[in-house]
Amino acid sequence: MVRIFLAMSALLLTGCITAGFRDTVSMQKSNTVVMCRALYENIDAAIDYSGVRDHGSSQIKDFPYLRSTRLLASFSHELSDASPQWLVWVDHMADLDAHSRALELRNLPSSVKDRLNSDVFGELNSCRNLLIMIDLMHPQQRDRLRDAVRVPDDYVSWWQLLGLYPITAPLIGAGISAWHDRTHDTFATPLTLLPVKGKLQRWIAETHTTDSSSIVNKRLSAQQISAILKDSENPLGIPLPTHAELAQLFVTFAPIWEVDVVDENDHIGKIRWEKNEPTVDIDQSTFYRKISHTRFGEHVLLQLNYIIWFPTRPGDDIYAGKLDGINWRVTLGPDGNPWLYDAIHNCGCYHEFFLSDRLRLRKDLRSTYFEVPLLPQPAPAQPLVVRIAHHTHYIQRIYHESGENNQSSATYAHRTIESEDYDVLRSLPVDGGYRSLFGSHGLISGTERLERFLLWPMGVRSPGAMRQWGRHATAFNGRRHFDDAFLFESLFESAQ
Repeated sequence: MVRIFLAMSALLLTGCITAGFRDTVSMQKSNTVVMCRALYENIDAAIDYSGVRDHGSSQIKDFPYLRSTRLLASFSHELSDASPQWLVWVDHMADLDAHSRALELRNLPSSVKDRLNSDVFGELNSCRNLLIMIDLMHPQQRDRLRDAVRVPDDYVSWWQLLGLYPITAPLIGAGISAWHDRTHDTFATPLTLLPVKGKLQRWIAETHTTDSSSIVNKRLSAQQISAILKDSENPLGIPLPTHAELAQLFVTFAPIWEVDVVDENDHIGKIRWEKNEPTVDIDQSTFYRKISHTRFGEHVLLQLNYIIWFPTRPGDDIYAGKLDGINWRVTLGPDGNPWLYDAIHNCGCYHEFFLSDRLRLRKDLRSTYFEVPLLPQPAPAQPLVVRIAHHTHYIQRIYHESGENNQSSATYAHRTIESEDYDVLRSLPVDGGYRSLFGSHGLISGTERLERFLLWPMGVRSPGAMRQWGRHATAFNGRRHFDDAFLFESLFESAQ
């Protein structure tokens, strides 16, 4: 429905205004428009009062029927408002709001839902279509939208000011450099000499088998992937493969998770609510899949995110706490090959990059109040094994399944890992209703770490706490976000 009204807007933008459309324009001051704006205002008030605001995308000031991401915000001043790209851009933001509102409405407590019209979602959608047509008819409003589409960063500036950031940041930076050194030492250790405290166990995607040759046979070729990426580009150049194509891509690049298992805290599981707190059910091994995009030169590159959860990071240090996990990301070049891999823990911490021979570190990177990216090793060939330490769940190595590993796959205990869409975490069943895993600012309540009392001067909210995709600040020195549209372009350049 949104696209129908955007097509109508296109006629208005090109000056083809008929008498009927002039009547529609006059509806700006009509009761219908006033009621639509009031509806959005009231629903937003109910959402915020109930604490169910979803932070998977960002609201746009004065345009409550649209939402944005850092990727979409990056196009805000690049598009002519008379172009088809403009309409597609607005359509994306309308879809984001529709999807987020569906989740927020479902997550409302029953006491609030009972006071709403049973078809309030349909009313919001109709109002969104109308307001898009009315508001974006005028050049001044389109200019206002361009300026309003921005995603605030996830750093708190006044914390940095209060924490004397210019003085404390270099001290924190020294600790980060020491961790980088330890990580390089770990990756330099031969795989067979890495310490094993418990027993190595592998989690393998359900479409794989333990026979590596079967894995290879299920993988798409680079040529097939390149064709999918090219054919699925929308007018903004964003690859958006079909559901079936994405399923094939996720199968092709699914890593084998190899974990040093000491106790249940090292088991990969499925998130659910239990006794009003999030828990990980280790009897249901699950990875959560999500697509994202980054811009690199003239290309928008597709990214596949594989997200896993552990019950706890155990211990008595400042980094221990409830829930832990890893986001493994594959960035595909237009040639159908992975251009790089990167990974964070689900707190946004421990960001690591693994480059293919297509990329290299930029030579013009800043050095003052800048966190040098960690590159522990080059990217090996597919299929990949991601080796994970016990308890800390640090990545210790990535390697080609039939390459560096000298041990037979029969050496390891194997478990099948199923997949779920990441968005299910935004509205999970609980006590006859639904609740998001993520709360205020996208943080997961109850996962706070003691390190927050040490690192708050860096401006990151609750360092170490688990958080929602799109809310990951990944550097303490400087400002960097996992979903920054120009993250890779700012750090790396073509090596060819």
